[in-house]
Amino acid sequence: MFSFRKNNLDKIKSFIRKSEEIQIDKSDKEKLIEMIRPTIGIRTKSSDDKNAKVGTTKIGGKPDLPKDFEWPKADGKPMLFCAQYNLAELSKFNKENRLPEKGFFYVFLSLDQDWKEFNGVNQPYKFIFSETEKIIRTEFPNDLEENQTFKTALVEYFEFYTLPDDENYKLFELEKKYNNHLYFLFYQPTEEFIAEEIYQNTDNFHQILGYDRSIQSSVVFEFASKELGLYLANSSEHKKYWNEILELSKTFELLLQLDCNDSNTDLSKFGGSGTYYFGLSRADLENKKFTDIKMTFQTT
Repeated sequence: MFSFRKNNLDKIKSFIRKSEEIQIDKSDKEKLIEMIRPTIGIRTKSSDDKNAKVGTTKIGGKPDLPKDFEWPKADGKPMLFCAQYNLAELSKFNKENRLPEKGFFYVFLSLDQDWKEFNGVNQPYKFIFSETEKIIRTEFPNDLEENQTFKTALVEYFEFYTLPDDENYKLFELEKKYNNHLYFLFYQPTEEFIAEEIYQNTDNFHQILGYDRSIQSSVVFEFASKELGLYLANSSEHKKYWNEILELSKTFELLLQLDCNDSNTDLSKFGGSGTYYFGLSRADLENKKFTDIKMTFQTT
């Protein structure tokens, strides 16, 4: 594991308060500081299953599953195993106590059978929480094509912090106040500081908890749209039900991001430069209930 870096939050707060690059009112700086959320950062390292202990967090490779696990399928075909997360390994970074102290998250995705790719549009997926720690390295199903597996990347967790996406509902009033220039007046210098000064080797969009680091607009709107059956609805329908989408979006939380555009993995062969976002209702997260997970996919 990477060493736990103390005072990173204080460094971020100090930068926001003192930097001349941030050109917003002092009171608004404090509002944004109050929004900062502890987040579990993820770094990856290319490896192979020979060097991956059974049960360790990893992306790709062969999964470590309960002995009686039934491999998920879609349209009669086995889904692709993408990642497993050992919750016991990240417990010291679980600052808000939002995750179980042990168990595993597993991510399985299926291909669009017409285009042979990941696209997030009505794409079957399985996000599984298992409390079982009695697991074994599991062979791939015989009917899973050889090119539908991924090389192994090991994961290291670290202390991270995030702010709401600049299009998140929490910032509507501030965006209005600064004539929709908040990104340039605040976000750009703050994000550059975090990336360059504190987390120099973090160039991926992997994370657990916190606010979404979206490629497009904040994914909480997409979680809400999916719940309402309005995902990818035309603009007139979206506008018609915007108030419902907005209010429902306030009840969702990000759980996990999985970045396909990570050179230490080869998820990009099906996912391109896209990132998967998994979320759930705030009530389910508070109750540590992971049976109704929403998924969305954004790409450049």
